[in-house]
Amino acid sequence: MIDKNGKLFGKISIVDLAVIAAVVILLAGIYVRFLGGPTKTVVQSSDFYYTLEVKNIRESNLRGLEKSLNGRFYLNEKITSEMGVLINIESSPAKRFLELTDGRTVDADLPERFDAILTFKLTGRVNDRGYFTPTLNHISSGISYNIKGKYSAVTGKVLKVWE
Repeated sequence: MIDKNGKLFGKISIVDLAVIAAVVILLAGIYVRFLGGPTKTVVQSSDFYYTLEVKNIRESNLRGLEKSLNGRFYLNEKITSEMGVLINIESSPAKRFLELTDGRTVDADLPERFDAILTFKLTGRVNDRGYFTPTLNHISSGISYNIKGKYSAVTGKVLKVWE
């Protein structure tokens, strides 16, 4: 099959064959990556909602959130990265497990601290890959975001996203 010059069937070099195979694989990869199958059409201006859980915030921060009700929030303090309008706040005293000196743990209220569930409405993009802000930041359960409104800035974790 391979002659003394290293050619397959006396016509094609093995090195040439390896280069051709590598080019074919590279072209197939480029096609799949950039020209792959169609995805669901991106829906412009689709409303969706998400809840953000914030923990252990001060009362002054909670009051700032309440002042920000029906106000816009932004990602990482960037005015161009809208995260939606705050439409609901559910707050409760912050609770944490504390270890006592005898080794027992108790679920205790933290003085002057609160946990809150914030509900946001956002007009963004929805497709089969998920929910996106107008600037294409992905909103997904389990991801933490730093967001800021006019009167308050918080860090929280997304609990749920829905249309």
